[in-house]
Amino acid sequence: MHRKKIIILMFFCSLSLLCVGCVENSNSDTSQKSISTIINTDVFKNGMTNTQSTLNAKSVEDYDIAAANNAFAFDMYSMVKNNDDNIFFSPHSIFTAIAICYDGAEGTTKEQIANVFYFPLDKPVLEVSLGKMIDEINSETDDYELETANALWIQKKYPVKEQYISNVDNYYFGKVEKLDFVGQPENSRNTINDWVEERTKDKIKDLVPSSAINDKTRLIITNAIYFNGKWKTEFDKQDTKDRNFYPSEDDEILVDVMYTKQYFNYGEGSNAKIVELSYKGNDLSMYVVLPDENDIDKFENGFSVKDYEKLKSNMDSKYEVKTWIPKFKFETKTDLSESLKNMGAVDAFDFSSANFSGIYDADKILDPNEKALYITQVIHQAFIDVQEEGTEAAAATYVEMCVPDEYVEPKPVPIREFKADHPFMFFIEDKRTGCILFMGKVESPEYE
Repeated sequence: MHRKKIIILMFFCSLSLLCVGCVENSNSDTSQKSISTIINTDVFKNGMTNTQSTLNAKSVEDYDIAAANNAFAFDMYSMVKNNDDNIFFSPHSIFTAIAICYDGAEGTTKEQIANVFYFPLDKPVLEVSLGKMIDEINSETDDYELETANALWIQKKYPVKEQYISNVDNYYFGKVEKLDFVGQPENSRNTINDWVEERTKDKIKDLVPSSAINDKTRLIITNAIYFNGKWKTEFDKQDTKDRNFYPSEDDEILVDVMYTKQYFNYGEGSNAKIVELSYKGNDLSMYVVLPDENDIDKFENGFSVKDYEKLKSNMDSKYEVKTWIPKFKFETKTDLSESLKNMGAVDAFDFSSANFSGIYDADKILDPNEKALYITQVIHQAFIDVQEEGTEAAAATYVEMCVPDEYVEPKPVPIREFKADHPFMFFIEDKRTGCILFMGKVESPEYE
């Protein structure tokens, strides 16, 4: 049987996730994990909570969405980490994009996605929780720029459920627009890419690649997130010097390194140091985690979200900290589909078992192939620029679905040093919500 494809693309500001779905028999196969199996599993693998408090949350008060987002962040990091390259992605972007997809998932497809992303099985709990978080993130301020946006692009005449469209609008504040993917694929691609570029201040370009849209494309979901913030106290450019950075114990390179001595929120653990670099407005911060030993591979393999939170809990602002941080600027683009399947979202990528029946209006579809939506590809794209004034970051996620495709005088204390002269991890966190918006690793600083 020729399987037609319906494509749903999801974008996240500089992050791109691509999911593709196909039309086929959408009844799930019982070979996948049943809900009872999932509930008896510790979903928060990093020790933050368990499945009962996530999958079975029955109210917004019961569901800690920031903890869910952050647990997913570390799970995803473990899938994309590598030995030699810099890493940067927006877990919040991926989390949000897939949440929109999850809104239309049923059966084991729904259960598996919930397990991977720590979503509650009670969809309204996620809808309200994420809606509140998006609203908080997008609250206006003159101190920094931070915005996340969603959009649902629908093939003309393709029957999407009104309830699904309403949920995208009401909870995810998503733009909904109809395009002619079949007759004008290139114009449609340009329209979507222009939307992404505009919302990421031109940092994410050509998110939808050439030929991605074809006559099988039915829906495209996009999410974008953009941040531009000045440090609360900027680094003095005159103090930026060429210094050695050691990607490994046996190697060294010369890079631009910023320096300052300030009272920072600073902490030490058994094998790492952490410093908080606040942005103007105090709503967001970058946390830099520097392993004591120059062995980032060993460190990241054993560093969990629980370790991260414990390290943060040891922080104190009484220390004057000599701080050296290299400038860095790079982009990443990653195909996440295999990673998500390895994490447990299997059915969503299999046309014979995927069930996204909450998206389309079955009563208005004559061709049964048009009901077999499944995810085929998830691509994530991100950009980060850290320098003396502050940080600019963006990300976008592209999901494609187809049918069968205050200041106090301190007491004298010893001066601490935080010298990031070897690979380190970093996190940009929204302190109002506790959500990790961006996460990454600097293996080798790059700056133009």
